Amino acid sequence: MNYFIRLAQSSDVEYLPAIEKAAAQRYLAYLPQLGLTPNQLQDIVSVDFLYQALRQHHLWVAVWPTVPPTIVGFIVVDRLPDGYFIIELDVLPTYGRRGIGSALIRQVLQSAWVQGLTTVTLTTFRHVPWTMPFYQRLGFEIVVPEDYTPNIRTIVDHEERHGFSRQVRAVMQCQILRLGPSLPPCSQS
Repeated sequence: MNYFIRLAQSSDVEYLPAIEKAAAQRYLAYLPQLGLTPNQLQDIVSVDFLYQALRQHHLWVAVWPTVPPTIVGFIVVDRLPDGYFIIELDVLPTYGRRGIGSALIRQVLQSAWVQGLTTVTLTTFRHVPWTMPFYQRLGFEIVVPEDYTPNIRTIVDHEERHGFSRQVRAVMQCQILRLGPSLPPCSQS
């Protein structure tokens, strides 16, 4: 492993929009199935929101130890009553398939566990071949609409208003087990 994960610093934020835009390019081939336009892929998390997440310790970065160090990925979450909601997870494509995305997810799971939270939730694309299997390998399971909490329903409604149809999105959640001092696994049904 040639990278490390840490809480973001204010000097990191300027690099994150470019990482998000670069990572979004992987979805271009799937736009017809997703019902999206190329412009929608350029609609990124606002820098103001990233700074807010930074102040709340809800933003982590993956750092490649070059000189100077290179930010190669990030994850940003929002706090829900019982857990975290992953707003965005991105890794520069040139650094993909090295475990960086998984390490960022594990960092969020660890943070949630330390804080006594019980869930980490996200939304992802159903019809992109690598997204759901990636999260399932990390212990996330699909949440059916009748099991949405009011907060998750609000998030799904917000996504739909911004062009992300419920038919192409899946809500996935990790139920955090409290088994001891090591990183807790997600519960499996």
